[in-house]
Amino acid sequence: MTRLNLAVPRPDRRAQVRAILTGSVPNLVQWFNLYVYATFAPYFRTEFFDPDSPDSLVWVYALFAVTFLVRPLGSWIFGRLADTGGRERALVTAVTLMSAASLVLAATPTERVIGVWAAVILVVVSVVQGIAAGGGYAAAAVLLSESGTRGRRGFFSSFQGATIVGGLVLAQGLLLVLLLGGDRADVAAWGWRVAFAASGLAGLVSLWWARSARRSARTAPKGGASTMSELFRDYWRPLLWVILLTAGGSAAFYTATVTVPYLIRETFFADGGAAAERASTGLVLAAFVILMLMQPLGGALSDRIGRKPLLVVFGVGGVLGAGALVTAAARVTSPAAVFAVLVLAFAVLTCYLSVNGIAKAEVFPAHIRALGVGFGYAVSNSLFGGTAPLMFHATGGGVGFIVYLTVLLAVTAGAAIAMRGGVGTVLDAPPGATAPKP
Repeated sequence: MTRLNLAVPRPDRRAQVRAILTGSVPNLVQWFNLYVYATFAPYFRTEFFDPDSPDSLVWVYALFAVTFLVRPLGSWIFGRLADTGGRERALVTAVTLMSAASLVLAATPTERVIGVWAAVILVVVSVVQGIAAGGGYAAAAVLLSESGTRGRRGFFSSFQGATIVGGLVLAQGLLLVLLLGGDRADVAAWGWRVAFAASGLAGLVSLWWARSARRSARTAPKGGASTMSELFRDYWRPLLWVILLTAGGSAAFYTATVTVPYLIRETFFADGGAAAERASTGLVLAAFVILMLMQPLGGALSDRIGRKPLLVVFGVGGVLGAGALVTAAARVTSPAAVFAVLVLAFAVLTCYLSVNGIAKAEVFPAHIRALGVGFGYAVSNSLFGGTAPLMFHATGGGVGFIVYLTVLLAVTAGAAIAMRGGVGTVLDAPPGATAPKP
């Protein structure tokens, strides 16, 4: 695609900062809530399921997968809201719902007190948080993509990836603090409640952002409400492309940020006990901070060379290195070696995470953009992303899982190679311009 020759107005720096914060702060809160579950699952599993069951970890990650299975429903509900009532309003509503569910979980009695009802409550909370997550992703991706100015949209959009990782940083940091103040028995007994309460209360921050969302609906595009029938009838090609692009990207992301840290902690604990576990948690936290800081760099680079080169590097690099990453996490106990492997893997992951939101937003017109981005992402994530930790534990984490992950990454690599477009984007075009079909 040729670069669009448009006049570029002088950017309002204050408005740009506000736009980034409006999309980033609620997104950070949402992912903090979601990753508290993923991070603390190995610790609270015996509080909701039979402590003597060897399958309790499989069950708790199965419920984590449930949050993804219902994401398409959330993307439909909140995608329509974002396309008709405003991106900010949809995002804040989703985050508030997510945080309320975390507060409920923090106060839920354990399996020893109310029996099977503890698991039932966990299922309900998982469904609610999945619906909220399905809606929040698209709202944040589209809001940040549309808020950027020409030549800086990749940079703006990358703050979605940065705040997704920021949620991980907060969750891992909280786990490290709790492990420093006690041990894994304390985290299993009461520390997970502190984590869910902290993430739920963080949702109160989104109430401040709700005021600006109520004052302005400027991010709601003009025109009629988007519908699923229109999406399937007129935009099935870009929808399919989003699903294929997300398949390997989401599976790799949750493997690298949920399964791999779990493997590292368990490997270090088996080798050196509680002190080694705390050290490995700090090591993973430091690597996550680096991953978070990489996102704006990846977004800014995409504004210069386009999204496609980065996505191709991710797909090819993932196919070549996914097996090595999983194997190293389960076997290597040298802190320096593990840290180096993580940073290298996160550099490759940045090529996807920093630009996937803007790449998806660029293939849909404004009136159906949130629904298209959200539904395509949610379908692929429900099938391949959230199920990755479950697949790992259900298969024993052997060669079968590595082959599964590599095949998904090959699918994403193919979608990236087939991608059209350059640095210019339809978001910069005059009204009435059409999105390039991938």
